[in-house]
Amino acid sequence: MRVVLLVLFMLAQAPSAADSQQLPYTRRVFSFTPQFLKSAKTTAAPGAPAAASGSVLIAFWTSERGAVVSARGIEGPAELQRAAIDAIYQWKFNPSITAEGQFVQMGSAAVVDFSKSPPAISNKPMTVALASPGSEFKCFTGLVGDDAASVDVCRQQLAAVENDSRSTPMDRFTALDQYGLVLMKYSREPQKAAELFSQAITLAPERLKSSDSEWAYVYWHRAAAEQQSGNHADAEKDFAVAENSLQEIAKAVNNEKIAAHYRGLLGSAVKQHAGLLDAENKHDEAKHLLATFAQ
Repeated sequence: MRVVLLVLFMLAQAPSAADSQQLPYTRRVFSFTPQFLKSAKTTAAPGAPAAASGSVLIAFWTSERGAVVSARGIEGPAELQRAAIDAIYQWKFNPSITAEGQFVQMGSAAVVDFSKSPPAISNKPMTVALASPGSEFKCFTGLVGDDAASVDVCRQQLAAVENDSRSTPMDRFTALDQYGLVLMKYSREPQKAAELFSQAITLAPERLKSSDSEWAYVYWHRAAAEQQSGNHADAEKDFAVAENSLQEIAKAVNNEKIAAHYRGLLGSAVKQHAGLLDAENKHDEAKHLLATFAQ
C-alpha cells in the first residue's frame, strides 16, 4: 500500500503592518488510500452510458467541510469520464483535520470500472503531479516561508491552470487566490491582488456555498487587500460577507470542535473589521460590531 501525503499551505501576511494577525489559510492534503475512499459518508454510483465499457481515472478535491468541489478526468474514454465525474461531485466526506486541529481540503483519485455492474470503484497509487497538474509546490512553500520568488512561481501556476482545458473552476479559484496572497505578502500590490480575489469570487458559486469556509476566506482576503489599498468602504462590505459566512458555518455544523474552530476565525475577522472602523473614527460602529458577534 502506498500513501502519498502532501501538505500545501495558503497563507498571507496581515492586512497592515500594524496588525500582526494572519489571514485565514487552507491546507491541502493528498491521500491515495483505499481507506479514504471508503470513508465517504455519501456516495453516488456512476451511471454507465449505453454500450460503453472500460475504466477511467478521476482526480478530485474536497472542500474543508468534505464536499467534492473539483473533479477532473485523468485517463479513460471521455464519455465515461463525464459519467464518473457527475457521480463523484455528489460524494461527501467527513471533514479532515490535522493533528494541530487545522481543517484541510483533501485530494484523492478513484478508478471507476464500468465493465462491472454496478461500476466498481477503487483507488490507484499515483503521483501528485498527475493528480494535480499545474501545481507548483514552490508557490505553496513561498506562502508559508520567506521566498519572494514564489510570486513568479504562483503567476506561472495560474497561467498553467488557465491554459489547461481540463482545469475546473475550483482549480482556477485556488490558483487566483494563491497568486493574490503572494502579491500581498511579497510585492505589496494589494490593488492587483484585490482584482485576482475578485476573479476568484466570480468562480466561487460554481461549487461553493456561503456556508463553505473557502467562500469566507476569499472575501476576507479581498477585504484585507482593499484595506491596504485605502478602499475602506468595500473592505467593510467584504469583512461583513466573511463574518456572516463564518457565523453560518459555525451554526450549521453539528460537531462542537468544528464549530469552535470557525467561531475562532469569526472572532479574528470581527477584530480586524472593528480595527478598520476604529481607524476611520467609527467607534460606535466598531463597538456595535464587537457586541453583535460576542452574543
